[in-house]
Amino acid sequence: MLKALASDIAPVLSLLFTLCSQWSYTPALWRHAQVFPIYKKGDVSDPANFRPISLTSVMRKLFEFSLMPALDEHSPALDVAQGGFRPQRSPLDQALCLHDLMHDYFLTHHHYPVVAFLDIKSAYDTVDRRVIWDALSRSSLPRSVLSLLIHMFDDVLVSVLIANHTSVPFSPATGVLQGSVLSPHLYSLYINSLPAVLRSAVSRGTMVSPPGMPSVCVNSLLFADDVAIFGSRTDVQTMLDIASDHSFSLGYRWKPSKCAVLCAPTASTRHPLSLYGEPLPVVEEFTYLGMPFRYKGLYAPGILNLRASGAIKTMALLNSVGVNRNGFSLLLCARLYKSFIRPKLEYGLAISHLSFRDFKALDALQNRLVGMFVGSTWYNVAKHLTCLPSMKHRYNVLTTRYALRADTLPDDCLLVLLRRGLLYTRLDRFICQNPLYLTLPDPPPFTTAGLTEVFDSYWQDQVDRQLAAAAVSGAQTLLRACRPSVSRPDPILYLPIGRSARSRLVRWRLGRFTNMREECPCTTGEFISRDHFLTCRALDRTFFDALPPAPPGVHRIDHALNCLPDKASAGPPYFWSALLLLLHAIDCLVHPLAVIPPDPDPGSLWFSAH
Repeated sequence: MLKALASDIAPVLSLLFTLCSQWSYTPALWRHAQVFPIYKKGDVSDPANFRPISLTSVMRKLFEFSLMPALDEHSPALDVAQGGFRPQRSPLDQALCLHDLMHDYFLTHHHYPVVAFLDIKSAYDTVDRRVIWDALSRSSLPRSVLSLLIHMFDDVLVSVLIANHTSVPFSPATGVLQGSVLSPHLYSLYINSLPAVLRSAVSRGTMVSPPGMPSVCVNSLLFADDVAIFGSRTDVQTMLDIASDHSFSLGYRWKPSKCAVLCAPTASTRHPLSLYGEPLPVVEEFTYLGMPFRYKGLYAPGILNLRASGAIKTMALLNSVGVNRNGFSLLLCARLYKSFIRPKLEYGLAISHLSFRDFKALDALQNRLVGMFVGSTWYNVAKHLTCLPSMKHRYNVLTTRYALRADTLPDDCLLVLLRRGLLYTRLDRFICQNPLYLTLPDPPPFTTAGLTEVFDSYWQDQVDRQLAAAAVSGAQTLLRACRPSVSRPDPILYLPIGRSARSRLVRWRLGRFTNMREECPCTTGEFISRDHFLTCRALDRTFFDALPPAPPGVHRIDHALNCLPDKASAGPPYFWSALLLLLHAIDCLVHPLAVIPPDPDPGSLWFSAH
């Protein structure tokens, strides 16, 4: 809503924000948050099983965006181990760094490290803000900005909203405001001293050299409040003790029940690692920043196990509201799948090293999901019609984009520092060796359109090879009958046409008219098949005569569909009405007991639109 009024309200907001900055004061509404608890799981009577969602003023968020540049420029430098909520850093970067560090440890010590994943209890809510203000007071941040920040976070009121009832406002003694734009950065400042004190636990380890700073050892990684520490068993226990002392000194607390330890199966578990004197659970697999880890690092097969159930549940939900063969159009269903379901499967593929079995399992899962809105097993043709590539091609695209992005990261990014300093990195050994990345021109295109053209060309080449092999073996008849192009969906999915007529075109492409082993009602004794329709006595021959002549070996109806223009503006071809009448007749022929209403004016929608 505000975007549409940007040119009108920008001068007023600029004046208001300037006054707030000069007086280090903001309206009371900006400092009042409504907290709405969202149920997670477990006992509904236990408040710990709810996640608080904080609703703050939009104007406050806009004002905070204007303060962010000054805070980034003048606040103390964050530790190289901290990757959370920093520009040009992502959870996948941090997960990949942990994998590379684990392998570097193995190359140095000839055994894999012990890794402890730590969880902070109520991280944002337990922050002692005095630690943040003290850190900022010793920086070059202007005092007026610091005073403004103290005012915006210390002078805050919070109300809890439950069942349309609002609690009496209260002022929290600790914590940074949930939902604030500045809170992630302020929290990073609060926890920033942790990596430095953890380094005192080891004498040697993986060293990195941030620009303009002395070399430091990396034995821990942070992504906001997600912490991973690694090393020998003795070193990790020492770091756990240091982490315990650090929590007492800053006023937060770890949650041992949600922490976990990864170690090699041969490692001794007689004396478990402990935090606050409480033993930490040893697990075979742990999900860190959305990625499955085992004792050797990233575990690619775990991605499918992690994503499958959630993707199927979401697809079932969409299926129930119209994303199915009897609901939305095939093209809309495919677009909804690409927007809401496929990203669930793809998260983390860019940094994964997948085997043939992994690709096969991912494709099987995608086929199952596509089959949920296509119906039965017609997913291969449906994917081709709607331009849904295989998961292997998507993997190649994602890894290529990730590799290109890695070349543009800042010099102080940990991923860049490790890439320069380590003998082995997954980025160079596997990600940058995928076949699509190796086919990029030099220099590669950096525009979205240019990259898309390269990706489509590579995909088209793969499909052409697949169709050529299928032609030799005689397989994939329906797929070979479709247009070979993968750059845009089949025109039958979007040309101006009625719902029933479009359904017949799609069903012909998918082979639904001929999937029943039944005798044709034309009394010749032949079974219904694609080739039988060409000679069936029950079909009017004038419909076929009106279609364009087909090359040898190509079905006449398939050829007519392939001759349709890509754009509706080109106008309907001369055979358009005859094609629709023919498919209507075929529909009536294969469903003799169904009541199929006639189409009084076939193709009229396109004719009138043109």
